[in-house]
Amino acid sequence: MKKLFLILILFLTGCAVNTDFNKVCTYETKTTHLNDKTSIDVTYNSDDLINEAVVIKTYKALDKDGINTLKNIKLSIESYNTKYSDMDIEYYVYKDSDEEFIVKYKLDVQKLDNDVLKDFKLRKNSIKFFNKMREANIECEG
Repeated sequence: MKKLFLILILFLTGCAVNTDFNKVCTYETKTTHLNDKTSIDVTYNSDDLINEAVVIKTYKALDKDGINTLKNIKLSIESYNTKYSDMDIEYYVYKDSDEEFIVKYKLDVQKLDNDVLKDFKLRKNSIKFFNKMREANIECEG
């Protein structure tokens, strides 16, 4: 009876282990007028499925031309956000000034279709996602 009880305890505790992992992939594009930085924080499980992703996009104007470009980016992002407003995507504007714009997206990856995920450079499968990042020479840490 003790052996059965011990086996049952081992079985139940083995099933309750948290198997979520996190990695953050960051890439940046710099021009003479604008810095464009994107950070993708993915939470994936032992089945290689990405459950959630947090994407932070930071745009920083470096000069007067960059300020004009930033205005256009803000307009684009407004339509971008409208396009995805009825999906499992939450977004927050963290900073909105003449020189800098920061927006954060929280995505329920498994509920989104592949076309939407491609817009955010994501995949449902973590191995495919990390391979895409590696192919683009994007470092992921975690």
